[in-house]
Order: sequence, then C-alpha cells, then structure tokens
Amino acid sequence: MIRKNKINIESEDWEMAERAIKQSGTVKEKLTSQEIGEETFSGKVEEWVEAVHGVSKIDKKKAVEKMLAELKKRDRKKRAVRVWWTAGGSVAAAILVFFTLTQWLQWGKETSDEEKITTVALTEIKVPTLITMEREHGVLSQEILDLKKAKEGYRVKGSGKKEEADVDTSEPIRYNRVVIPAGFTYKVRLADGSVVTLNAGSELKFPEEFRDSLREVEFTGEAYFEVEKSDKPFIVKAGDSRVQVYGTRFNLFYSEKLALAEAVLVEGSIGMTANGKETKIIPHQWVWYSMKDSLMRTENVDPADYLTWLGNSFKYNRTRLDKIVFDIAQWYGVEIKIAPGLEKQAYSLEFDRSATIDWVVRALGLIIDKPIKTEGGAYYIE
Repeated sequence: MIRKNKINIESEDWEMAERAIKQSGTVKEKLTSQEIGEETFSGKVEEWVEAVHGVSKIDKKKAVEKMLAELKKRDRKKRAVRVWWTAGGSVAAAILVFFTLTQWLQWGKETSDEEKITTVALTEIKVPTLITMEREHGVLSQEILDLKKAKEGYRVKGSGKKEEADVDTSEPIRYNRVVIPAGFTYKVRLADGSVVTLNAGSELKFPEEFRDSLREVEFTGEAYFEVEKSDKPFIVKAGDSRVQVYGTRFNLFYSEKLALAEAVLVEGSIGMTANGKETKIIPHQWVWYSMKDSLMRTENVDPADYLTWLGNSFKYNRTRLDKIVFDIAQWYGVEIKIAPGLEKQAYSLEFDRSATIDWVVRALGLIIDKPIKTEGGAYYIE
C-alpha cells in the first residue's frame, strides 16, 4: 500500500519510484507496438500515479497539471494529445507518468526559484533571442534581445574586462545561444571583446567565459567576425568544418542545407579545416568548401561584395542561384524552391533588403529570365 501521509525521500520511496519507472516503461513499449488496450491500461494507472504522488509529495491532480504544462513546451505535444483525447483522464495521467517521471522525481526535494527548461522550439522564435544553458543541464532561460540595441549588440557581462585570474572556476560555465530569425541582424560582444555581427537565420553558441586553452564558439548561418588578438587561438566550429583565427576580421557563411561553408578575409589570417586538411588564406581571398563533394578551393575577391548585407543590401557577383535564393529566403522568412538543374547557374545582381519580397521575386525573375510562381505562400522558380 502507498502511504498517504508525508514521508521522507529515503530507500522505501526510491523503491516505489523505481517500480513506477519500470511499470511506466513497460507501458511505453506496449503503446509503441500498439499491444495494450485502454481497459488494461486504466486498471493500473491509478497505482502508478499514486506512486509518483508518494515520491513527489504533491497533490496528484496538481502533479498531472504541472506535467501537462511541461509537455506542452515540448515537441512531443502532438503525439501525447492524440492519446489523451481518445483514452480519457486516467490514461492521460499515465501517459504523463512515463514521459516525464524521471524528470519529476526531484519534486519532493527543495527546488530552486529558477525552473529549468529542457527544450526550445527554435522554429517559433520570431525576434532575436538569447538562450542561456549549462552544457550538461539543458536550457536555463530564454529572453528576447533588445531591438533598440541591435547595433550596439548583446554584451556578455564583463566582456573585454575580465582577466583570467578573476574567473571563478568553481562555478559551472554557462553557455549562451543567440538566435537571429528572418528580417533581423544583431551584434554580440564576447567575453574576450571580440564582436560578431549575425545575419538573419543565424545562430551563435558561446561560453560566458573562455576558461580553456582556446576560445571556441559554434556557428551556423552568416556572420562578420572581428576577433581580438590573444595567445589563445579562436576557433569557429561550423558543422564538419572549422575556422581557426589568428586575430582578424572576416565574413563566414555556413549552411547545412546547402552543404556549404565559405569565408572571406578582410584583415589578418585565418585557416579553414575540413577532412583533416587546413587551407589558409590572406586578405582579399575567399575560401569555399563543399560538403557534398569534399572539395575546397580559394580565389581572389573583393571583400566588399560579400559584406553588403552589413549595409542592408544584397550584392552578388557571379554567385550560384541556390546561394542567392537561400539568402533571400533567410532574410524574408519565406520558402523558395528551384527547379532541378538551375541551382548551379551563376548571376550578378544587387538590390536593397528594405524592398518587399514580392518586388524582390519579380526582379529576380527578370534577371534570371525564369518564371517564378507563387503557391501556398511559397515561391517556385521553374
């Protein structure tokens, strides 16, 4: 029997929790294989919920409500809802048990005022957003960045001022993840004073403090890096490629969708590494890596052609159509599809990013001499 009075979280309670976990795990497996019926399910559900109740020392109804609220934050929502509406309240409670039990066993202990979030739906982010996390403990918080400070940018506390001797190494390192959706650009000033200007559709993950022997960040999208010189190497991880920086200014583009990474150097020195081989470039050079073909090449260019997005315009000089279309889609937050065989065709064009998407699409169609159709909010280049 499960005791109704308050109990300490000791051996008996953990045994109870262990039984509940095993039982809920069995139900999950059976649900996956569609081998369990509602009648059998309902016969055991109250026992499992009471087990959770005993461990967590909270009212059962409130427990279910709290778990339900948590589930709504997650991508599992749709899958769970289908069962809730067909199986009724008791089944709903058990579904909640096996989806969330292992994360809610600590309810009986004292909890901090700051509740941890486990996942963030990035597709729902519509404005520049800062996500704070611990590497091993998931997301801690999520906040909207101040749009009035887009040019000044987000500044890590103490950026450019904190010396290594001042760092409290006893505290776990927190990581920030800045997400920039369609229609925005935003600056970030890192702990070492380096500045990163992020284009629309970009994400940058970085530590609040650089404690290791190198300064390392993770990146996807497009950004302009102004890296402070230091004895610690600066590394940008972009998918399977990485750029090592030796104190410099450069533009970096990386897209998993296009399977492409490219960098243009304005000042200083960088090296792009892929497949274990590093290719270094000098100012006014461009390095390009295709993940599809595992090919890397360099070329002399005018860096200004690759930095027009910083001045709110598009400019392309003999650029592949799939890259042009990708940039437009990222900025306006739309879907643009290209007919097979057109993606490698190169074009030169320039236009202002303040123009409407309809105007841009019409102009693009005239430049490439191809019909562009609209269907269901998406554009199709035939």
